[in-house]
Amino acid sequence: MKTLKVMVVAGMLALFPVQASAGDYEVQNVMDDALYGAGVGAMVGLGLMLLTDKPTNNWNYVSRGLGIGIIAGAAYGVARSSKAFAQIEDGEIQLGMPTPQVAFQETSVGLGMVVSTDLIGGHF
Repeated sequence: MKTLKVMVVAGMLALFPVQASAGDYEVQNVMDDALYGAGVGAMVGLGLMLLTDKPTNNWNYVSRGLGIGIIAGAAYGVARSSKAFAQIEDGEIQLGMPTPQVAFQETSVGLGMVVSTDLIGGHF
């Protein structure tokens, strides 16, 4: 029953529009990705719950799917947001957390992993 209450409150909160100013578009994108992740996670949990022998005893699948979806969606939103430490747009400098990029490169010894990140980014 507690899970049902949490799902109802989460659903009601999802119906309220979230307004963001022009400077907060990255935060808005992270929130949208977390919301979509929650929806997908809850649907996957509901599907798994319906595949069990006693679906009414497994509502925790939905809440776990919801939680995993929120975390995965937020992580995806953060990963696709600002890639550089300092981003220059429209004459303003925005500081952010640099996102490491992992690549594999062929070396003389074999395959090696290369990790890099951008320090400054901008649009011209």
